[in-house]
Amino acid sequence: MTRVSLKIVGAQGQGVNSVGEMCAKGLKRSGYCVFGYREYMSLIKGGHSSYQLDVSGEDVRSSAMHVDIVVTFNHHGIEKNLRDLRKGGILLHQTPQWKFKNADDQAFIKEQGIRVIELPTDAILKKLKAKSILGNVLITAVVWSLLGQPEEQLHELVREQFGHKKDLLDLNFACIAEGFAACKVIAPGTTLSLPRPDPKWKNHMLLTGSQAMGLGIIHAGCRVYAGYPMTPSSPLLTFIADMQNETGMAVKQAEDEITAAQMMVGAMHMGTRAVTATSGGGFDLMTETLSLTGITETPAVFILAQRPGPGTALPTWTAQGDLLLAVGAGHGEFARLVMAVSDAQDCFDLMPEAFNFAEEFQIPVIVLTDKQTAEALFTQPAFDQTRAKLKRGSLVTDPRELSQLKSIDRYDPAAPDGVSKRWLPGSEAATFCAQGDEHGPDGSVIEDAENARRQMEKRLKKMAALKAALPEPLYVGPKNPETLIVSWGSNRGIILDVLESEPLAKRSIGYLHYQYLWPLKTESFEMLSRTAKRTIFVECNHGGQLSSLLKLASGRDVTQKILKFDGRPFFYEELRDGLLSAPQS
Repeated sequence: MTRVSLKIVGAQGQGVNSVGEMCAKGLKRSGYCVFGYREYMSLIKGGHSSYQLDVSGEDVRSSAMHVDIVVTFNHHGIEKNLRDLRKGGILLHQTPQWKFKNADDQAFIKEQGIRVIELPTDAILKKLKAKSILGNVLITAVVWSLLGQPEEQLHELVREQFGHKKDLLDLNFACIAEGFAACKVIAPGTTLSLPRPDPKWKNHMLLTGSQAMGLGIIHAGCRVYAGYPMTPSSPLLTFIADMQNETGMAVKQAEDEITAAQMMVGAMHMGTRAVTATSGGGFDLMTETLSLTGITETPAVFILAQRPGPGTALPTWTAQGDLLLAVGAGHGEFARLVMAVSDAQDCFDLMPEAFNFAEEFQIPVIVLTDKQTAEALFTQPAFDQTRAKLKRGSLVTDPRELSQLKSIDRYDPAAPDGVSKRWLPGSEAATFCAQGDEHGPDGSVIEDAENARRQMEKRLKKMAALKAALPEPLYVGPKNPETLIVSWGSNRGIILDVLESEPLAKRSIGYLHYQYLWPLKTESFEMLSRTAKRTIFVECNHGGQLSSLLKLASGRDVTQKILKFDGRPFFYEELRDGLLSAPQS
């Protein structure tokens, strides 16, 4: 795959995202697949942030470590991001009369053939009598010119946003014209060659993982969203709230995560599909409610958007450190399903499955995402809206069947696979009690030993049936690979990109990707890892949490791991080189 990478950097509030998003939209319309990656500090304004776009005529699902052009809004970007450039790269900055005083920087620029271009933004805006905010359009125009893209296409993008404000539209057009003219003066003959475009990308969507997950939640028939803002779950709350008038959903920003979880569980108990989302610290607060759903056998869907911990740690960065938390959170033993999304397609497709499994087995389902998936920008084909099925399990709604129910049917320990009849409060049926104490078949409090044993066995019996109902992990590669890579979550895109690179594409490598993480299906893993000469786990956590779970579930201990835990995802060259240098068994 041939890719071109752009990185826009500056302080938060300077328009870094605006330039990145406009370039992404325009490039997609020009026939390119675009993958977007954001970095930003936990500040509303200031700090240092970046928006990187990796662009190709082929499928691109990851970010490169080194880029072809760095566009910086301030001098900090010149100092911090100069070495992000690959050989022959372009540094486009807006700091008047900037001089490189550091000898190492000067040597790097010379050795790597870096082209340093200064854009006189303030002078151009002063000439146009335009406010500083219009500098975003000006610099976008210069980048657009450097990419060899037509000026009119940028007009279309701006017209869509400001077409209802003629004065502002004309000023934006003037900025575009000045940007293209300035590029000829400050960078004569300089262009950044893009790969060959493919028209198929033009009709694709451009959306984040959070937006795709929101659409998946809506498609699943969810009617209530309760949450409390916590990065990186906040973009999902924002998207769902923005869609409220179109969907008619009840969207509630609760006063805290405990309330949000209990609102969700209350709605699910009443028969309404509901969801809550949070991050690690918020999920800690939700675990008492999670345990309550275990004993009341109430369907529940929790979305856990991972970021580095412990404590507040790196709140705006990415990690996969909460897998063991999701599997073990809560007090006591009870059945649960833990699953993980990896990209926009997963975010849409797996949300209906999460609700179906929750209702079919009357269990809590925890859906793991992370900052990388939640905020990455994906070029995505239209979602298949015919594939998802609505499965409500043993929910009884037929009046005749309701009239025949007995109170003891609700928590009947003899129910097949531990899944007993469920009916909704207010139905014309026998009443039962749903509360947090150990109880008999009708939900009333009973503390004798025999009942406790039977109810515990009933609830945990679901795990065997659930495991049997889950699909095997996804596998890509030869039947008997020499090397087996095992991973989960947002690592999927980067692994697929790397496996298509030279010389890895010529090697016998298979990739086993887990979407369903607890209970674990181990048959494919055991078969493939026994025949492979080496097995490598790729994870964004310190301990290799999936490898630990698979050792627990299968008894197979795999020592080779490529792990990253600095708040950043794997980058293309980094993972490629890591796999090439991994010791041979």
